[in-house]
Amino acid sequence: MSADADTDRGVEALERELVLLRSRVRRLERDLASLRPLVRTARDLTPWDFTPYQLEPGGDWVAVDRQQIEELLAALAGVDHWAPWRTPIEPRPQP
Repeated sequence: MSADADTDRGVEALERELVLLRSRVRRLERDLASLRPLVRTARDLTPWDFTPYQLEPGGDWVAVDRQQIEELLAALAGVDHWAPWRTPIEPRPQP
């Protein structure tokens, strides 16, 4: 075998790998794009535990389980590289 034949085979193998990698990147980009609305919505949530303040929020609030919201934020941190620990979970009520 000649060095040219080995080089040609190596180039062909790299070209096949490049095609596969481009296909994988396209698929991953589609998956990422499908997650963006979820990430944006979850990031904008404003969970607030009103119990310690002995307040009753208005009808536009819903109750969520503390453990479930923590799991949601942890899952979100796994798919989006933001800093959930900098997001306030219990903002104080405004006068």
